[in-house]
Formats: sequence, structure tokens, C-alpha cells
Amino acid sequence: MKRLRISLAVIIGKILIMLSRLLGNQGSNFPGIWALKIYPGLLKELAARTRREIIVVTGTNGKTTTSNMIAAIIREQGYNVIHNRAGANMLPGITTAFIKQNNLLGRKEFDYALLETDEATIPALLKEIKPGMLLITNFFRDQLDRYGELDRIIQLINHSLQEQLVRLILNSDDPLAVCFGAAGAASTYYYGFAPTDYDILQNSESREGRYCVCCGHELDYARYHYAQLGEYHCPQCGNRNPIPQFIGSDLHLEDKTSLTVNGLHLESPYQGFYNAYNILAAVSVAKSLGMSDNAIQKAILKYRPRAGRMEEFNISGKRTVLILVKNPTGLNQSLAAIKNDSTPKSVFFALNDNAADGRDISWIWDADLEMLAEDDNHIGKVVCSGIRNGDMAVRFKYGGIDSSIINIESDLETGIKAALDHALPVVYVLSTYTALFDCRKILIKLQKESPQRPVKQVLRG
Repeated sequence: MKRLRISLAVIIGKILIMLSRLLGNQGSNFPGIWALKIYPGLLKELAARTRREIIVVTGTNGKTTTSNMIAAIIREQGYNVIHNRAGANMLPGITTAFIKQNNLLGRKEFDYALLETDEATIPALLKEIKPGMLLITNFFRDQLDRYGELDRIIQLINHSLQEQLVRLILNSDDPLAVCFGAAGAASTYYYGFAPTDYDILQNSESREGRYCVCCGHELDYARYHYAQLGEYHCPQCGNRNPIPQFIGSDLHLEDKTSLTVNGLHLESPYQGFYNAYNILAAVSVAKSLGMSDNAIQKAILKYRPRAGRMEEFNISGKRTVLILVKNPTGLNQSLAAIKNDSTPKSVFFALNDNAADGRDISWIWDADLEMLAEDDNHIGKVVCSGIRNGDMAVRFKYGGIDSSIINIESDLETGIKAALDHALPVVYVLSTYTALFDCRKILIKLQKESPQRPVKQVLRG
């Protein structure tokens, strides 16, 4: 009876995935919801057929990109891996990933399972599976109406780790990572950056890790990489960065990203310091799993951005970049990438406040949109769209953007076309989560419909 229910749940899940795709949807959550209704223990059963190891990736920013890079390395090494690559990172989405890649009986075995997981889902997930490794990327303030303050999320994860025996991979540059150093760890490894040419000595960004998690005293920083990530110490209790086992150095971010990790030189088409951290985290996991340097180098070099993660389109010869934004730190890093591109450009921003985005949009006032207001950024047009388009337009205006170039278009497609309809060679499309896939569908359609001209080669600083 048990095997019959498992098989039935998998078959129904596969049918729903197919139907969802035919209707133009992602088919990532709904099939898992129904499969778990048919057999609530399905995820536990399917995950138990992982031969080598289950790896869980969580944290505020970088989960999807980092886990996709890890998956690329594992495949480059010649192993098969089950992975929720679309970024559906709650229990239904993770279950759907197992269903999609399984056989009809639910008996297919995989070398590795790589599960990107929403921070708040960690306690529920750890009741279903037994991971061998847990990577925590970072912690920033994100969707307070969904998650609450960071200390609540940290306590939830810490509590759920108490009954686990897992290898932890933590960011030594994030002072909040110290919270997990002893919780349920079979062993703990850290990754972090040596001083770089991009560090700053003063930082006005909102910093969640401003105070020592050990004694509450304000931390002193020798340098910041960005946000609260950097070289810190507590003058009262002596708490400081743990010594990293995986060290990123020789970082260069011009036009592409290159860095060295423990003597291994890596290059990637990705840009931005936050993506350099994603690479460093992925390489740290890969080395911990025993992957070869050759597989790591090849996979990182070949890896291309997924949906909304600096994904590029060519629309009538214009370089169009789609970027998911969801919190102040992530938006600041996206804005920094836009600022560092010296090409004349237009900016489209879709701001929604649906449940999956977070109802509270006050975070747009914590981000440093003022950095775009300088004349040398060459921004010729700004289009605000989405449910809260007016709020976004006001934020751009108070950020110093000339109101004469700010446009409001409620309809996403009309707004994207308006951003493209300007004599500027580059368009940046920023979007919160629930508008992201609609924006992507529009960009794919426009790319197919447009004349396929080469993207203009322009200086990108």
C-alpha cells in the first residue's frame, strides 16, 4: 500500500508538472503540494535514495546562484544530482524537484541531492531529511512581515540544528555566522575574502550585524567588503572573524569576475562582489565534497546566470539585463553593478507587494538609490511598474533622479517596451519576486520578435 501511494503521488505530480508547463507556469510548487497530500512522507522517502550526500543551501542572498554553481560542478565531475534549480525553495518546491527527476515508481537513486532552502523552511526540512552538509551564505534583513527580525530566524535554524550531525560551511565575513559555529555541527568550515581593492573603510549601509552576537557591544571594522561583510572584531569580548579554511583573494571585477581560492584561479562571466561571494561559497562546498580543481574551474567558467540573476537578453541589439531584487542589501549590490557600467542606460523597476514579495515595501528607503543620481551614471530613462509603481517613482525622485526622466507604467510589458524605446544601448530590468517570471516571459518574447542584431560593444567600467 505504501509503495502504491508513493507511485501514485509521483505520477500525479508529473502530470501536474506537465499541465502547469502547458499553461505557461513554472510548475514548481503546485505539483509538490498535491503529491504531499497523497503521501505526506514522500519527500523523506525520495530523499532517502541519495547515495552520497544531501547538501542544503540557505541564507538571505545568493542561494539560487550558489546552489546552481554547485550543481554545475557536481555534474562536471560526472555525478548526477537532484536539485531544485528553479529556486522553489519551500517543501512543495523541493518535493516537485524530486518528482520531476524521478521514475514513475519513485525509486531512482542519485549521487547527490542539492536543496536550496528558504531560511524559515529549515526546521521543517530537517524533520524530513538528514543532510550531510549545510551551507549558510549570509543573513540580511529581508521581508520582515514574513520572517520577522533576523534573531528569530537565527534562533529557528539554531534550534533545528541541535538534533543534527552536519558539516557546516559558513561565511567568516558575516558576524552573524558565529551564531552557528557549535550548533549541531560534526565540523565547521569557513570561507571569506582577504583584503581586496574594492573594500571601503566607512560604510553607511544598514548593517544587521552591527553589534557583537556574543556580548552586544558595537563591532569595530578594519574594512568592509559590503554591508556587514568584512573584517571585524569586538573591542569588549574579542570576538572576531573565524579563520577561514577557504580564502578568496586577487579579486578583479572589471567586465568579468576573476579570483583565486586557495591557489586555484577562477574566472566567471558574472559581475559584482556579491557574485564573487557566490563563487567562493560554491567552491568551498565543492572542495569540501572532494571535487577536482579541473571540474571546479570548468564549471565556474561555463556557468551562465539563471532567471533573474544578471540574466542577459539581446533585444534589437540592446543588452538587456534582468535582476531579481528583494531586500536593501541585494538592491544595493545590483545598483552598484549598474553604477559600475559606464554605458548610457535606462532602468526599469517592477515593485510588487504580494505575499511572496513581502507586504512591507519600506525596504526601498533603506537602499542607496542615491548612488544612481550622479551624472556620470548616464541614466537616460527610468520606468516604474508593478503594483507599487508610484511608491517606486517617489523613491527614485527623492533619491535625486531627475523627475523629467521618471515614467510610470502599470502594465509590465508596456513599461519594459517604454524602457527599451530609447536611444540607449543598455537596459536594466529590476524586479521583485512575483513580477520576475512575467518580466522574463516578456523579455523572451521581445527577444524572439526583435531583429537579431549583435549587441553593441560598449565600454563597461
